[in-house]
Amino acid sequence: MSDTPYKDISAAWTAEVESEELQDLEDLRFGKMKEYLSKIRYNLTETPAENQLQADMYTQEALNLEFMLKDLLMMRREKIVRAALGQKSLFGKMMVSEELLYRSLQREFQGHSDFVKEALTGLSSPTSRKLSDGKETIPQEDVVDYVIVRFLRSIDEAIIGIDEQTYGPFKKEDLAAIPLLNANAWSEDGTVVRVSIHGGGTG
Repeated sequence: MSDTPYKDISAAWTAEVESEELQDLEDLRFGKMKEYLSKIRYNLTETPAENQLQADMYTQEALNLEFMLKDLLMMRREKIVRAALGQKSLFGKMMVSEELLYRSLQREFQGHSDFVKEALTGLSSPTSRKLSDGKETIPQEDVVDYVIVRFLRSIDEAIIGIDEQTYGPFKKEDLAAIPLLNANAWSEDGTVVRVSIHGGGTG
């Protein structure tokens, strides 16, 4: 990582532009990028009216940061969509919100592929098959995605996950598999970081 947030944002944006592959970007790193943009905006509001040169510098820096961050996220989204459409693994580390998008798209595209096969062959789609007892299989929209995380600080009370299961309490450095949606909130405030599983394709 670069020695200043601006350089880190510029380096991340440049790396994404220059490669067809998704580059590593974790929640904590991106969180620092957002914090830096907020800091520049705050500095601009606190700049005295008579200091026009300083105000112009902050304004230009904020515009540059906004462009790079937006373009960075849009490029990453396009790569994630292409990978999901092609049912390909992604080897760059994704933020939790990106992984939610990736897994959701994978299921949706797979469901549509099953629909196409059913239309052409007359065979039932796996998403509409019934179990041997006659009950419907779990709809795709009810699937809960999980991720392994490491806790950077303790959680003293148990929580109820989106899957209605109880998780915690957790001590600092504990490892746990929790629903992605729950991990999303904790990753943004620095409570957890995801544990990379090499060879798994999602970082």
